[in-house]
Order: sequence, then C-alpha cells, then structure tokens
Amino acid sequence: MKKLFGVVAEFATPDAVRNAAEDLRRSGFRAFEAYTPYPVEGLDRIIHPGAKLLLPLLMFSAAVLGACWGYWIQFWDEALNYPINVGGRPYNSWPAFMVGTFEFMLLVTIAAGFIGMLAASGLPRLYHPIFEAGAFERASRDRFVICIEATDPRFDAASVRALFERLGAERIEEVPA
Repeated sequence: MKKLFGVVAEFATPDAVRNAAEDLRRSGFRAFEAYTPYPVEGLDRIIHPGAKLLLPLLMFSAAVLGACWGYWIQFWDEALNYPINVGGRPYNSWPAFMVGTFEFMLLVTIAAGFIGMLAASGLPRLYHPIFEAGAFERASRDRFVICIEATDPRFDAASVRALFERLGAERIEEVPA
C-alpha cells in the first residue's frame, strides 16, 4: 500500500473553497491547507483559527534583549573598558547612548523577526509533496485547492473523498508522500 500525503480537492470559486473549509473545520479536521491564486477573505481564519502570538512575542523579547545589549556595549566601552573624561561629562551618559541603543534594538528585532518568519513558515523548503498533485498546477492561476493531510487524526481517504464529493469538488485526487 502506498503512503499518502493527503487528498486534494479542486474548487472553481472562492466561495466554494471557503464553504468547504468551514465544513471541514466543523467536521473536526485540523490538518488541512488551501492553495488559492489570490487571497480569499476569511479563509486564513477558518484554516488557522486563534491568535498568533509566537512571532510578536519573539520580536518583543528580541527588542528588549537588543536594547539591553546595545546599551551594555556602549556602557562597557565608555564607562568600564576605556573611560575618557570628555568635557566633564559623566561616563554613563545615557542620553548619548539612546541613538545607538535604538539602532541596535531595531537590528536585533528585524533579524529575529526574519528568522522567526522563516521558521514559522517552514522555509526554505524546496520540495513539497503537494507539487505532485495534478490539481495543484492550476492553483496559482484560476482554481482553488484544499488538501487534507494524512497526519490528521480524522483522516480516512475514502471518507475524505466522499466528503469532498458532497462539497462539490470538481476534481479529487490522492497525493503520494
């Protein structure tokens, strides 16, 4: 028996794919994804419900860490490592350190956000089993595709195929892993 990645269904309209995704979510499926030629309003909230807090928290903590790190570098250099009295100013002159602290905070935050975005989206990924599906070829032009992955606890190829037929899919096929 061949190992499956999932079952793919092709729909003609954005409303059909949105209705199918809502029905799949109500039926208890969790591991499914939609591929569309353009963004479909509300589809992302149906497929991936709930708040997405990991990336904002990562970036906030990176901002705090970057600000502390940037300030520490300047403080260590000016007050601890090489203290020079310039014009009678204090060694720990925090107003002079704010521009550099802000710049370093931005650098660390943007780098953490970029790396976190790549990790959250699973990139770079050069191959995906969905590329083998015949229906996927038109997903970037004029068709709307939903794939229920075999990793879903409720997955059964025959029942998924019957569900897609009931939902009015134009084309249904199994995707090998």
